[in-house]
Amino acid sequence: MKRHIILKLSMAFLCMPFLTACEKELKPYSDNDAWLNFRYIDWDTREELMQDDSYYSFAMRSASLGIDLQQDTVWLEVETMGFLSDHDRTVELQQDTIKAEELEENGEAEAIPGVHFVPFDDPTLLTQSYVPAGATRTKVPIILLRDPSLDEKNVALRVTFKDNGIFKPGYPAYNTHTIHISSRLTKPSQWDMYYWDYNFVKYSETIHELMIQWTGEPWDDDYIKQLAEGDPTYLSYLRSYFQEKLDELNAERQAQGEDILREPNGDPVKFEPMSF
Repeated sequence: MKRHIILKLSMAFLCMPFLTACEKELKPYSDNDAWLNFRYIDWDTREELMQDDSYYSFAMRSASLGIDLQQDTVWLEVETMGFLSDHDRTVELQQDTIKAEELEENGEAEAIPGVHFVPFDDPTLLTQSYVPAGATRTKVPIILLRDPSLDEKNVALRVTFKDNGIFKPGYPAYNTHTIHISSRLTKPSQWDMYYWDYNFVKYSETIHELMIQWTGEPWDDDYIKQLAEGDPTYLSYLRSYFQEKLDELNAERQAQGEDILREPNGDPVKFEPMSF
């Protein structure tokens, strides 16, 4: 995501000394080509809206809704470049290949159409994937499937835009998005957006499960955003509260002759942030 910010800042600084000239020298489009980008940044406010990677967990989503989901729809916001249109325009996505070394590094497999997600050429899906007449933005659906293979290994789905004769893929830094799909608990996207590994607690699946258990809250993206934009002293309180609960749990375990609670790699579970 840093590359998005750097690119935008560079463009801004280049144009600032000649702002009036920049505005006057803009020319109308000379053709009818149109392009699509994922809306990672609000160009008016410079606000970062989402990152290149998002994380979806069937376990976490099911817990937040109180139902056992077997499929779910993720909506990604896209925006156009080029002329407006007086009619609806179809948006077509396609799967983009992920390098084997990247998958191996993340311990993932590549998502399989029809197994982990509904193929992008599904007619019903295409009827929901369009930019409305006169609009420059829309949200397009990706339907994820809870295949039993997700119990063994997470998968990654990288999507980009298909040149369908209406739209072409936009800027390389903005025309792909990767969804990491899991059947188990996984790190919410907002956790990284707010740098919570450093500002709150270093993430682990064990810690995530304990927080849900001890608070009764889903600890999904919506809840994390609500906390991050609220009173920072409450976050400090929560971290202390969780550590106290962990100390109590470990004392109970040791009283029963058991070891303290540990991560799968053997490290003790700790409610502590990472160091910068």
